[in-house]
Amino acid sequence: MSAYIFLWDEYTEEVRINDYLDIICPHYTHGEVSSHAAERYVLYMVEKEDYEVCKPHSFDQLRWECSRPFAPHAPEKFSEKFQRFTPFTLGKEFRQGESYYYISKPMHHHGQDCLRLRVDVVGNKGSGKSPQEKSKAEETGKSLDGGKVKFPAAGGVHNPSNQLPADDPAVMEPNVQRSVGSSGVQLLSFSLLFTMIPVLLVLMLH
Repeated sequence: MSAYIFLWDEYTEEVRINDYLDIICPHYTHGEVSSHAAERYVLYMVEKEDYEVCKPHSFDQLRWECSRPFAPHAPEKFSEKFQRFTPFTLGKEFRQGESYYYISKPMHHHGQDCLRLRVDVVGNKGSGKSPQEKSKAEETGKSLDGGKVKFPAAGGVHNPSNQLPADDPAVMEPNVQRSVGSSGVQLLSFSLLFTMIPVLLVLMLH
């Protein structure tokens, strides 16, 4: 969170999405200055062209009013949250990589003629990709590393039903052994049958 009083010369502040910027209004204790000399300002959020000439072109650009220089206990403070989306119809939405411009004009000529502040919305440190790009990549199973696309193996490796029985010899071995054993018994039965037939014929003839 940052707090800045508007400056006479152009001042630039860097923020990130979801940061707050606090604007602190001029403040005096009672008796410090006369009411006429106390500074009061109207603050506007404007386009770059208006910022350069320090002149708003629409009442809709009004953002805040510093109208209580003798506020009890503490100065007036306004907070701007640099968020991508807002649930409020009159709220402001901000974009990474954009610059936003604020100016202030004195109320009833009580203060400096032009105070200006430029705010740059920058990306996160150490990351060239926005959070939205990362989220989208995670949802689709893709990797943004080097532009290569990576997908998980089809079906995964933890589902045994995806493997054919022949892929595992240990599973097939008992069946093979039983098949061989059954064939041996059948061959032995046929051999005994053919051996006994001549003996039976001799006994019948006698």
